[in-house]
Amino acid sequence: MRISGLLCYAGRVLLIALPMLALTYAIFSDALAPTLPSLPLTFAILPFVIWTALRFGKREVTALNALVCIIAVWHTIEGRGPFASAPLGTSLLLLLAFLGTVVSTGLVLNTVVGERSRAFEALAQALKTLKEEAIRDPLTNLYNRRFLRDYLPRELLRAAREGIRVAVIMIDLDRFKRVNDTAGHAAGDFVLTEIATLLKRHIRGTDIACRYGGEEFTLVLPNATLQSARSRGEAICSAIREAGGRLMGVTASLGVALFPDHAAEPESLLRAADKALYDAKSRGRDQVRIFARGTAKVSSLRSKTAKRARA
Repeated sequence: MRISGLLCYAGRVLLIALPMLALTYAIFSDALAPTLPSLPLTFAILPFVIWTALRFGKREVTALNALVCIIAVWHTIEGRGPFASAPLGTSLLLLLAFLGTVVSTGLVLNTVVGERSRAFEALAQALKTLKEEAIRDPLTNLYNRRFLRDYLPRELLRAAREGIRVAVIMIDLDRFKRVNDTAGHAAGDFVLTEIATLLKRHIRGTDIACRYGGEEFTLVLPNATLQSARSRGEAICSAIREAGGRLMGVTASLGVALFPDHAAEPESLLRAADKALYDAKSRGRDQVRIFARGTAKVSSLRSKTAKRARA
């Protein structure tokens, strides 16, 4: 693949280089003198110089400009070309003016184009970085809620079109406030980053892990069944429990909801998973619960969630 690319690039260089050098030779060797005046024809080389400067790198531009200058100097010394018929002083001045025009046009224009290209590349990279920062949580490097709000509707549309299920798992860390109160916010940040690392180990490449806010996380599992989502949630819950020493005694409560079984809209699906999470909290924490319509009212869910005990 690399060799074919190099051959293609060399072919593009030759496509410009051969006519450019052939024209230069024809002008300065007096090959066109019987039919066309040579002096005005020297300006016909400039479009090739400009084209080369716009299309190729500095090495190619320098090499082609050098070859043009060598051809011009050689034939002028031999007494041929558009400058040879003038007196020696005038001939040298015309030659120097031609060489200066070719070199300055090619190299300066190529430098300007190169700087502009680098500026565009830097801008593109900056925009890419800015976009990434806008959808990533800076502490855990997981996706944030903004990304989730944009991603989930598109994923559910795709799932409906393909006839597959999508599981959403809401995760809340139990007694996390106690870590901040007793060990400080730096310790709390450490726990959050450790949880993020643990979640990344327990999801597939097609799954999405988000920091929903505070000590809450959300997983989106495309093409999942209720059983596979439950198993994934229990594995995560167990892993957090087993890492209790490193995580300062923090455990996790998880709620699972499935599209389209439990909800057909993004917000409804998130509310269903959050409702299941609240059910896990109310039943003693450190467990996984599946959404069930008979638990607490969805309308009061967020207010209750905000008052969850962290003790």
